[in-house]
Amino acid sequence: MREKHKILIIDDEHSFRNAMRRLLEKTYIVHEAENGTMGLKLAREEEPDLVLLDIGLPDMSGLDVISSIKEMRPSPTVVMITAYEHVKDVVTAIKRGAFDYLVKPVDLEEFELTVQSALDHAGLKNEVDRLRQEVQRLHSVNRLIGRNARFLDAQVLAIKSAQSPDAGVLIQGESGVGKELFARLIHARSPRTAYPFVALNCAAFSAEIIESELFGYERGAFTGARSEGKEGLLQVADGGTLFLDEVVDLHPEIQAKLLRVLEEREFFPVGGTRKRRVDIRILSACNQDLWQASEQGQFRKDLFFRLATIRIDLPPLRERSEDILSLAHFFMEEFNDKYGKRFRGISREAEQLLSSHDWPGNVRELRNTLERVVLLENDETILGQHLHFLRPASAVPSAEVSDALRFELPPGGISLDEAEKAIILKAYDLCGGNKARTARYLRVPRHILLYRLKKYGLPS
Repeated sequence: MREKHKILIIDDEHSFRNAMRRLLEKTYIVHEAENGTMGLKLAREEEPDLVLLDIGLPDMSGLDVISSIKEMRPSPTVVMITAYEHVKDVVTAIKRGAFDYLVKPVDLEEFELTVQSALDHAGLKNEVDRLRQEVQRLHSVNRLIGRNARFLDAQVLAIKSAQSPDAGVLIQGESGVGKELFARLIHARSPRTAYPFVALNCAAFSAEIIESELFGYERGAFTGARSEGKEGLLQVADGGTLFLDEVVDLHPEIQAKLLRVLEEREFFPVGGTRKRRVDIRILSACNQDLWQASEQGQFRKDLFFRLATIRIDLPPLRERSEDILSLAHFFMEEFNDKYGKRFRGISREAEQLLSSHDWPGNVRELRNTLERVVLLENDETILGQHLHFLRPASAVPSAEVSDALRFELPPGGISLDEAEKAIILKAYDLCGGNKARTARYLRVPRHILLYRLKKYGLPS
């Protein structure tokens, strides 16, 4: 049997609430509140599907109430009600997330249609949210965004490697480039997708903890062990995929045990005498060249070859500058949904700041930057001033910079294009012909620099 929708009426007119309750309670579960404070309390406790909200309340404005309601998770659909059609308040309410509005005295036919439409919208929104969460839970590859050639090649290689249920894949790249997302992509496209994906950061724990986490332990294996023992991640991932992040940090003794797992498909738990068999695929990641670490004796070569049947190298964000703005817009929408905000675009100044930043923390740093802006600001456009923390110290004018830019202008005048061409050529030479470095030096997006180089007949 389908569960009834919940409707919350927040209105200070007792007679209006009574009339609406009598009309709705045959079909829906109805709750009432006579002021904003009580309404917010009921909204948190009851999690209604729909809120009918009066703009004029005795203790606070309905516009403030809707702002608080839209921050709740799950966020109900809101229909505003007002005793007179006040365009400014209605527009503000719609901007803050109201689905629709009604004007008192309410026409019953219009009221019923509006309530039904609002509940249909709420149901659709909830279903979209549920499906989105399910897709993210199963695949977690929704952030593989980009058109950079190296990045696309890496995705193609990941999808091809997924066709094998057993081949080891080593994903290399700087911290924050998305190595785990690629591992999840491989798992999601593999024959093992119906089984668990389990991740372990090998750099986050001591060798003893890593060993017990991976292999598990028997009852009484060591001081402080659980009385019932513990199942290791190898067993948890049985049938599926085990992802070892920063695998270079594994202790040599654990490397040897892991090699045996790969070769024999079996292992002993810590303190155990009975072998456990597992059928898993191991994906690994490293923020440095693992082969070089093997050459230097920091990692077993025989284990390297088992883990790195296929190698995928992910470029840092600074080398895929054409993807920065696409990612920024994606994260803006993600955090709009998360925090109930309404950012719709990014200003040109903000785009230049995003495009010219080096992003040493890669995609993770970009995501954190967009989360900070969307969480703290309340505009509809991300502005340059919102990204003030990205401005380099050298961006502040100084006497030294001013002196460096001084040059003599010819009495007969000069073409602005020729002056720009000379500056670009000088910067290009100063940066050793590296286009990405030149774009950062001139603080312009890379595609703008490439356009200027082509325009002036410079090497592009």
